Order: sequence, then structure tokens, then C-alpha cells
Amino acid sequence: MKRLLLILILTFSFQNLTKADDIRDFQIEGMSIGDSALQYFDKETIISSIKETAYFDDGFYDVSLESNDDKYEHYILSFKKNDNKYIAYSITGINNINFNNCVQKKKIVVKEIKQNLQNFKEDNYKDFYRKKFGKSFAVITDFIFQDGSIRIWCDNWDIEHEVAKFWDNSLNIDVSSNEFLLWLDNKAYK
Repeated sequence: MKRLLLILILTFSFQNLTKADDIRDFQIEGMSIGDSALQYFDKETIISSIKETAYFDDGFYDVSLESNDDKYEHYILSFKKNDNKYIAYSITGINNINFNNCVQKKKIVVKEIKQNLQNFKEDNYKDFYRKKFGKSFAVITDFIFQDGSIRIWCDNWDIEHEVAKFWDNSLNIDVSSNEFLLWLDNKAYK
């Protein structure tokens, strides 16, 4: 019953996503690219949240924020350095879940989104995380638009990294602007 409820919640939470043709119209729990995170979280919460430091370039940074609802366990929002308005350039909703269940839920979410989208390129693939994390991998679907992308993926961490780093397998749904994606491709890891 709990699984069915999660599937229904995830499916209905993407209704806003499926009616848009501009990446800024896509929403994850009401949040859109270009919105100020201050509309959804207070400044102290944003400032005190965990900032990820996986990037070599500091043009953007990620903040992990706990969810206040039942649809996601937490969010990762990406902001430009020194932006006091906290404008979101990437928004990811994350739910920890068993990998096999994740793959089934991912299929449902992808089908729901794809039924109503237009003018996109779809890319499905498996990524081995640059072989930095043992046998860990992700199963990914990208919907690529002119002004950004939507990515849905399931993480499958190998047991060594899952235990050592306290990482959980998860279902991830991400909306990112082209500006952020270009930075990721050209500066973040260089």
C-alpha cells in the first residue's frame, strides 16, 4: 500500500511538468528554474544547509534541503556563487528507495512525463560514475530541451560505497537550466 501511495504521489506531482514547453515552466513541488529558493525556504535554512563541494570550479554550488512534504525526502538546489537572491538553476527531488523498486517507479514517471511533452530529445543510458565508485551505476533518462533538461535516474551504489559513505539507492528527478548544464560540462570538473 505504501508503495502504491508513493507511485501515485510521484505521478501526480509531475502533472505540472507535463503541461509545459519551457524548462522554467517545469516544477518539482512548485519550485521552478529561475525561482528564488527564498519563496520556499527561509534564508537561515538555506545558509545553514549542507553545501556540496564536489566541483573544482566555484561558479555554482549545491545546497541539500530537507523536504517539508511527503513527496520527496530532500532536495538539492544549485545556486550561482554570491547570489543573495538564491535563484535556482537546478532542482533535484530525491527519495531513497530499493533499486528494483526505483526502476519500476522510474518507468512510471518517465511514461507520465513523456505522454505530454513535445520538442524534446530523449536519451536513455547507464552511467558508471566515471568508475570512481566501484561497481556503482545509475540508470538514466534525459529529456533534453532547447533551454535545459529533465533527468530521471535510479542510483545503484555498490555495497562498499553504500556502507562506507552512508549512501542510499534513490530515485532522483532533476530539472536544470542550460546555463547550469554548460557550466557542469565545461568548468565544474576541469
